[in-house]
Amino acid sequence: MKSQRFKLTFFIISLFLFCSCYAQKQFKIVSLAPNWTNIVASVKGTDDLVAVTRYCIFPDSIPRLVKEGKLEIIGGFADINLEKVRSLKPDLILTCTGMQIKYRDLFKKEGFNVIHMEETSLDEVYSKILEFGKVIQKDLDAEKLVNEIKINLNNISLKYKDVNKVSVYYEINYFYKCVPGKDSYITELIKAVGGDPIFCDRPGIAPKVSWDEVVKANPDVILIPIWNNAGGPYFEGEKVGWGTTTPYEIAHREGAQNVNAVKAGKVRYINSAKTKQAGPQIPIAADLFGKTIHAPGDLDLLKMNTVPENMETTFSQLLEYLPLYNYAAMNIYYNSFTN
Repeated sequence: MKSQRFKLTFFIISLFLFCSCYAQKQFKIVSLAPNWTNIVASVKGTDDLVAVTRYCIFPDSIPRLVKEGKLEIIGGFADINLEKVRSLKPDLILTCTGMQIKYRDLFKKEGFNVIHMEETSLDEVYSKILEFGKVIQKDLDAEKLVNEIKINLNNISLKYKDVNKVSVYYEINYFYKCVPGKDSYITELIKAVGGDPIFCDRPGIAPKVSWDEVVKANPDVILIPIWNNAGGPYFEGEKVGWGTTTPYEIAHREGAQNVNAVKAGKVRYINSAKTKQAGPQIPIAADLFGKTIHAPGDLDLLKMNTVPENMETTFSQLLEYLPLYNYAAMNIYYNSFTN
């Protein structure tokens, strides 16, 4: 009898110790891209995150955890601290787009588990979210997220189903001029809200274009990416191509006076931090594209020759181009950009 009690007690203690050890073992995730960080949080995986980039600002809990010292910063997007990543011994590393293929290949070669997203299409984004959910055993949460994105995106696109098509030139970089191409989910978002992105039939995520080609294409709207403390433009020196540009610079390019977007005062900024996040932000990005593309023009915008330092300043300075009709509406619309 004593022997049986001893065996039972030993079994219970062993089981308790095993469960305790298992519970204490964290599945460690390092996210090298803002959209992945947002995805991780959206499928309830924040507790597994150990490191993110300095550009990971969504959801709001991420910057807070960084500030509290609960999340490591391992660089930006193309300047990852490799030794720091290795020292964390992650169970999974998340990479994104062609700019991080070198990190994907390197870490895979070193034996790390990596999930890479190219952002070639909405379907690819959805499949990567589901793949991630399986890896961290949160299949249902991942499926729920994908379904929510699809439903919300469909609701947004329905708002623009009867609008006139608007040709759009989204200048991803002012120096190394490129646009969302045939293999970019951003092309799908612009089309979903009544935009007709020029050169979107060219292969690739961000195919190159020339300004002469843009002038000939004669877009109705020109979009400029903006993010906090973007700075720029830089046309020479070590920083060439960094940051973003201004409506004034675009309006004063050769032949710009003949472009519909310039003539109508429809050269405007769009929040890059919200429109270049292939994940939970997709419906928000689509809505932002729609509102910005179809907003009325304002020639005063073309006088802006300084890149605003932050998004709050940007939208307080550019209220003229937003379709606002009263103070209450202004607050609602403004908050849709900044919150």
